[in-house]
Amino acid sequence: MIAPRTQRLRDPVHGLIVFQRDQPVDQLAWALIATSEFQRLRRIRQLGVAEFVFPSATHTRFAHSIGVFHTARALINIIRREVGEEGFDRDKNRAEVAAIAALLHDLGHGPFSHTFESVQKSRGIGRKHEQWTADIIRNKDGQVLPLLEAHRPGFAEEVATLVSAEDPTDIFHAVVSSSFDADRLDYLRRDRLMTGTGAGAIDFDWLMEHVRIRPIEIDAVDSDIPADTVSVPTFCLEPKALPAAEQFLLARYTLHEQVYFHKATRCVEHMIARLLRLLAERAGVLETAPAMTGLPADHPLLRFFRAAQPSVEDYLALDDAVITAALGAMQTAGDADIAELAMRLRNRDLYKTLDLRAFGEDEGKQTQWARWIDREFKDKIAAGAVIKDPDAAISIYTQIGGDDEKVHKKLHVLDQAEGPREITALSKMIEALRAKRQFTRYYFADEADRDRARQRKGGTR
Repeated sequence: MIAPRTQRLRDPVHGLIVFQRDQPVDQLAWALIATSEFQRLRRIRQLGVAEFVFPSATHTRFAHSIGVFHTARALINIIRREVGEEGFDRDKNRAEVAAIAALLHDLGHGPFSHTFESVQKSRGIGRKHEQWTADIIRNKDGQVLPLLEAHRPGFAEEVATLVSAEDPTDIFHAVVSSSFDADRLDYLRRDRLMTGTGAGAIDFDWLMEHVRIRPIEIDAVDSDIPADTVSVPTFCLEPKALPAAEQFLLARYTLHEQVYFHKATRCVEHMIARLLRLLAERAGVLETAPAMTGLPADHPLLRFFRAAQPSVEDYLALDDAVITAALGAMQTAGDADIAELAMRLRNRDLYKTLDLRAFGEDEGKQTQWARWIDREFKDKIAAGAVIKDPDAAISIYTQIGGDDEKVHKKLHVLDQAEGPREITALSKMIEALRAKRQFTRYYFADEADRDRARQRKGGTR
């Protein structure tokens, strides 16, 4: 048996990340990083297709997940500080669960992440990546489960339960899922750095210095605990950190506006989604699938889409690299739409975007314009030659692929008179950004169609 030794990784966000030889959780984390399930995250980009717009945004969920683990350890140390050594010792096992759950929280992401998830949802398969993560952790044929169980019997189930839990029961849930969790504290800084976006900086050290733990009231409908209201502890910020808290939320807002919902990024996501839906339709007919898709019958994509209930192994066989590598073969597909989309994506020949905000913020005029486009291009929208994207919306709490309305997902600042208060009650600036800004876009395969729609300027017929 090899003796434990201290391991180190260099990270562009956190600097040196150290896995201490005398810390069992650190050594477990290091072993988990070496599993095939975790190594797969090297082949899944953190920002999906954002590199089509931001060429340096090629960082992966592998690097992000290690950064989340590192940040989770810092949050756990804050819990230790806040509850004291005696209180922390009682929950030491729970702290270990939170640290490992933070490390493994993204194991269940599919290729192109939320895009793939939306395709599955459109096919009537509404499994979120958190559910896949829990299944991967529980998989008896995988490499993760034995390591977790060797640490402590039942540990794997504890980690899987925390990862997939939607509602909080203690402060350790906030480490993994809250408005101030380890995930956000890593991706906000990492995504800003790797995209080169100038806006969106956060004062990380100041925020961490002023984190406190206080109970907040959440509605019973948001919790599994039967009661009119439920009190759960969460991370709050001291009043003197209010300006930094405002900047923290503004950073999220800015990244959503400039990066995650960039018009070209959304366009590529919709093109990939359409390609995957076409593949799913063709995969069902085994005899013709290879000729119509350009892929061999046993290709991981066809195998996954053919299965009524895909297995964990089927899911783990998919990643960004698998789809990107398949584009060349798909260019030879008998299905003309599959071949064209594959060619366009491979060569970055994107659909042309028309944003209804181009002619002002008047919702009435935008609605009028949208009705004309819907009517004029009805057949092309049905055929996929024009794609309508009505779902882009940002607010101060926008969260891609998640629920941004739950109380524990909102940021709380301490008020000396009233205790924890949701930040919009204390900040006029943040309150002004609470309402969602909705915007509708159309993506046209034919630039001439886009130009014709744009020239109407909302005119009626």
